[in-house]
Amino acid sequence: MAARESEDKAKPSLAVEQMEEDDEHDAKEVVLQRYFLQEWKLVKSILDDIVSNGRVVDLSSVRKIRSIMDKYQEQGQLLEPYLESIVSPLMFIVRTKTIELGADSKELVKIIKPLCIIIYTLVTVCGYKAVIRFFPHQVSDLEPAVSLLEKCHGTNTGTALRQESTGEMETKCVILLWLSILVLVPFDISSVDTSIVNNQSVDANEPPPLVARILKISKEYLSSAGPMQTIAGLLLSKLLTRPDMSPAFTRLVVGFFFGC
Repeated sequence: MAARESEDKAKPSLAVEQMEEDDEHDAKEVVLQRYFLQEWKLVKSILDDIVSNGRVVDLSSVRKIRSIMDKYQEQGQLLEPYLESIVSPLMFIVRTKTIELGADSKELVKIIKPLCIIIYTLVTVCGYKAVIRFFPHQVSDLEPAVSLLEKCHGTNTGTALRQESTGEMETKCVILLWLSILVLVPFDISSVDTSIVNNQSVDANEPPPLVARILKISKEYLSSAGPMQTIAGLLLSKLLTRPDMSPAFTRLVVGFFFGC
């Protein structure tokens, strides 16, 4: 009887402790939310400047945004209401400049790197699923995005740390994520591959040239540790589970295990 009374007394105590912890958590989140609202004014000002210029003019502004976003690694949900306001205009610039300048342009990579640093920072804080909802996904973007990935893939200047410090890693990750959306076009990918429009001799058991280009780069990233490996795996999972990608999937598996 005494033991039961002691247990009954302990239950309210535990409930009170839980309520106090919940109140403390809620209070902390409210404070962080108010604090971010103040910082949002600075972020919005920087974004407006980037959009008006069509590029990042002052690289220190990227560091400012990144330092602000990094504070919320444990509270990414506070940033989610602002994601569209950040991601959509930045990806619009990436898309527009890619189409206007073309992937062969040296200027293009210089323009999109700072933008991708900001976008990738949001990916690390809020998760890729929350961020890619605001990526452009026009069918016509697929080929330019593949060409852009090839361009950036050929600009490896050193170690993974070096790539991160110059924005190369972030840029490749953002483009891979963009492609993971674009490869979900609701019809045969070969129909948007301009390299085979006038070529009637394409082997039905071979992946379309556009797909082969994606596979080539993605397979290289799979062999290197880091975020590019993870995101390349995501891209391949989206691409190779398409109904029209059975031959490509078979060849990838055979090539992976037998090195051919």
